[in-house]
Amino acid sequence: MPEFSSPAPVPSRGVGIGIFSPSGRANPVQVAAGAAWLASRGHRVVTSPQALLEWRYFGGNDAERAEGFHRLLDDPSLDILMASRGGYGLSRILPLIDWRRVRRARKALVGFSDFTALNCGALARAGLASFHGPMAGVDFGDGEPDAFMRAHFDATLFGTGDTVAVETEPHAPPARVPGTLWGGNLSLLTHLVGTAYLPRVRGGILYLEEIGEQPYAVERMFLQLAHAGVLRDQRAILLGDFTDCTPTNTQRYAYTMPEAVETLRAIAGCPVLEGLPFGHVARKLTLPFGMPGTVTIGSGGYTVSWPGLPGR
Repeated sequence: MPEFSSPAPVPSRGVGIGIFSPSGRANPVQVAAGAAWLASRGHRVVTSPQALLEWRYFGGNDAERAEGFHRLLDDPSLDILMASRGGYGLSRILPLIDWRRVRRARKALVGFSDFTALNCGALARAGLASFHGPMAGVDFGDGEPDAFMRAHFDATLFGTGDTVAVETEPHAPPARVPGTLWGGNLSLLTHLVGTAYLPRVRGGILYLEEIGEQPYAVERMFLQLAHAGVLRDQRAILLGDFTDCTPTNTQRYAYTMPEAVETLRAIAGCPVLEGLPFGHVARKLTLPFGMPGTVTIGSGGYTVSWPGLPGR
């Protein structure tokens, strides 16, 4: 795997943002609203023609989605490439992506959910760090963007860095834990185990979130990461929002998320900390994927901090 590198520095003003749809078909109204909101903050926004294509469930067929991404990579006026939405589809185009172009372009790639596959592929195949963060349509184009999300997006991409404090029972002694921040959607990470697209991150700070899975299935994915040797390489695991991960089968034992987390603590071999504000929620952080960060565990919670993307 190539040595990790950070995206190219962004300019102090007039940032170029490209919007594309690498997964599900986008809502044109949301995409237009998101582009307008970003432009109103002084950014130059380019929406790829591909972003509004439709084929089956997807934002264009596989070749069209890959080419839409490539065209934005090759545009020298763009600094940040942001997905319009997630859903499903990035796994289909991972073999079609020219990872050498990704490495050469060094754009800041931003998205979450299904975008976790692109975060992983960029690091594993191009050695390029990226960002797990908001998307143009669903976060910036669906009503007024969340104030917390906006502030942390700006701090990470345009500021000197970010810190978040979480009040929770840490279930771990006080400690300072440096490492490489990475992670995202649990299903996507486990889906990529055994492929060339899952990076091997040693000394990692792994952050995880999920939506709409039964707690027993979440635990099974935790176990898969343990069996594959992923968890033993981590220095800390941070759990975000597990939206709608509640037991629904009333005919069986109602396995719960606290029980799944208890199992994770037993197998992880490192601190497992809950409450990180990110996931399929409006109130979310913009987290580096493949960049250094530090977790500081105290008696009543923990903080996570990381440097921002350098300006130019």
